[in-house]
Amino acid sequence: MENTGFDTKELLGTVEGKIRSIAETLGPEIEYRFMNWAQANVELDKIEKPTVIYVLPPSGTLTFKWNEVKDAPNTQIAFVCVTDFDFEGSKNDGIIEAMKRLAVRFVKALNESGLFEPIDGDVLYQVLYDHLDQNVTGVVLTLTLEETKGISICTDETRNQ
Repeated sequence: MENTGFDTKELLGTVEGKIRSIAETLGPEIEYRFMNWAQANVELDKIEKPTVIYVLPPSGTLTFKWNEVKDAPNTQIAFVCVTDFDFEGSKNDGIIEAMKRLAVRFVKALNESGLFEPIDGDVLYQVLYDHLDQNVTGVVLTLTLEETKGISICTDETRNQ
């Protein structure tokens, strides 16, 4: 995925960059994509292993403080795996459970990263099956991710009284 110019190895300046860095900690057996659902419908033809998809967020909240702006996008993060057409329901259930476990690993890594406020409590998920042209099965988490450190808008470290 192309770097947007706001992320460097030392500084993750975008929410997407932060999510990408978390997904990369899950290991080489997991792919990562950042796109909207229409793009995902095309791109999923090319995946060969379980994939984390950060869906382009439709909305969010920018919180302005005197020296920084924090982003809190309303996100959907999908955890999907390619499946065969017309397979047994028990196999599909196993894939759904595996993708839930991948989602749990992702949330655990997100919480440990310190890049966002910890995810705690109930998290809504949807099962993704037969919604796209490619045969994929998975789960989609709906989360509001709140950055712990935002974008600096002031070089002063102290606030004038």
